[in-house]
Amino acid sequence: MRTAARPGRLRFVGRVAAAAFDALVPAACVGCRRGVAPDGPPLCTLCRSRLPRLASPRCARCAQPLGNLAAAAGAPVRCGTCEEWPDILVAADAPFALEGLAARTVRALKYDRWRSLAPWMAARMAPGAEAMASRIGGGAPWLIPVPLTAARQRERGFNQAGELARALADRGVGGLGRFLDRRPGGSRQAGVRGARRRANVQGRFRLRAGLPEGRRSAIIVDDVLTTGATAIACAEALAEAGFRSVATVSFARTLRPLDGDESPTGRLRP
Repeated sequence: MRTAARPGRLRFVGRVAAAAFDALVPAACVGCRRGVAPDGPPLCTLCRSRLPRLASPRCARCAQPLGNLAAAAGAPVRCGTCEEWPDILVAADAPFALEGLAARTVRALKYDRWRSLAPWMAARMAPGAEAMASRIGGGAPWLIPVPLTAARQRERGFNQAGELARALADRGVGGLGRFLDRRPGGSRQAGVRGARRRANVQGRFRLRAGLPEGRRSAIIVDDVLTTGATAIACAEALAEAGFRSVATVSFARTLRPLDGDESPTGRLRP
């Protein structure tokens, strides 16, 4: 004999069904919530024009906007905040600053589970990724998404970095390489500052078995670049496997002050 479903369970099932639908087909513009065509961009024309492009000139290594600290035009400049990066991590790029509509777009993918955003976001990331692929050499690079822990993957149902990496691979930027696992431990990176971010992820990544022979250049793919702590930890794990040159690409970059203050100017919270 069947028993009536509990209201709480029905509400839970309804939320899951609604989230699944929204993840596949956003009904409105991510920015202003106005209607958009189902087969069109997930942001309307006006909101796309308001996305905060990452300003130039930028650091030649980590893409930090330099503002008045830039040297003479045409000369490559480094900001100094990425001097602690290991030699294997040679470059970073992101098309947008993590503020305003760019931060809202990241949140929609990451926390609201609008997975259909990933191909559109990856299309914005692709020019920078292609430029870095040429810079690090070694032929088409592996596109390696920053992994989640198994528990976080189950909780979220997908890995936003994996969705972006797959979309970049579909565009021919490189081959998709899910070569890293993430050990349990540490806390969320969102909202964590400075040296704590590095300690939070240090030693948390490990190589999976069965790494293919051949090319040993890679682009680490993530949704957001803040201090580079996560990319550093991934690059160090890849170095142990013989990777010689690694870059990282994200959709948005946190703007960091250049006066030594480690506080990020843009943060995401679930």
